[in-house]
Amino acid sequence: MITLVGGTFNRFHKGHEQLLLAAYNTGNKVMIGVTSDEYARKHKNIVISYKRRKARVERFMQKFTDNYEIHPLDSMFGNTLDVKDAILVVSPETHAGAIRINERRLSMGKNPLHIVKIPFTLGEDLFPISSTRIIKGEITVTGKRKTPVNIAISTGNELKLEATEKFIKTIMKNYRITRNTEYSTGSEQPFGSDTIRFATDRAMYGLKDNDYSIGIESGIFYNPVNNMYYDLHYCVVIDRYSVITTGFGSGFQMPDQVIDAIKNGTSTNEFVEAKYGIKKIGHGRGISGLISEDSVTRATLVYESVRNAFIPRMRPDIYCRRFD
Repeated sequence: MITLVGGTFNRFHKGHEQLLLAAYNTGNKVMIGVTSDEYARKHKNIVISYKRRKARVERFMQKFTDNYEIHPLDSMFGNTLDVKDAILVVSPETHAGAIRINERRLSMGKNPLHIVKIPFTLGEDLFPISSTRIIKGEITVTGKRKTPVNIAISTGNELKLEATEKFIKTIMKNYRITRNTEYSTGSEQPFGSDTIRFATDRAMYGLKDNDYSIGIESGIFYNPVNNMYYDLHYCVVIDRYSVITTGFGSGFQMPDQVIDAIKNGTSTNEFVEAKYGIKKIGHGRGISGLISEDSVTRATLVYESVRNAFIPRMRPDIYCRRFD
């Protein structure tokens, strides 16, 4: 059996390496299709010559094996309709084309090829590495950002800003976080679905021309199992591709006296100030810090919600996420 893989390989980058390595790791002879200049120019604005692109693929493959061949690719089908049996290695972006190839083979009375789809190869900003982004000067061939990842957070609370940056710096190096203050706050103490709506509104207001926008809201959620109310932080992250991911922080049971006060129109901050003399507790340790004797502070809960909202972005292949 042979393994087939194809692409333009314009501005050879880390994603191309992962694609070719996946083909090599099948243990078969690898047949590599590199799009011809004529075919590539029909779909790309700027294309390096076939000769140079082929040479770059050769240099990489020679590090691992000489059991490969490179041929010009003049259509999306290449020789995929001619081979009797083969493994076809594709990226998430070209997976739809692989499905079309198998549909054509079936219409010809041939067996479908075995498709191996590799995961996205992500850059520092958690967006896929692509030749287009490299040409634009946004990232390097290894996915590092040349320009800062612009992240907005809609909040007037310094604690949320600090907790967000504490997480972001664990996954990115070149970033810029700005505070957006043009948003609707909704209720001071939202319940249930209002919490989700207000956090989403915050994120939407802050997106503008940023790579990411973040909205965080804490709210009260009812648990019918024990007839109690829980405080939860909810984070919404929307990116420049309009993809939304969300996450919750740890929930904790709220005291009945606090819930009674909230139902009567008193916010958590107002309740704590009136009963304990602590002003704006939501900008500091939070009521969770007061209740738990600071074993769990609000900063931790905000951090958790932001971290959990970014989890689907770290392995988008598992979540079948698309970048349109």
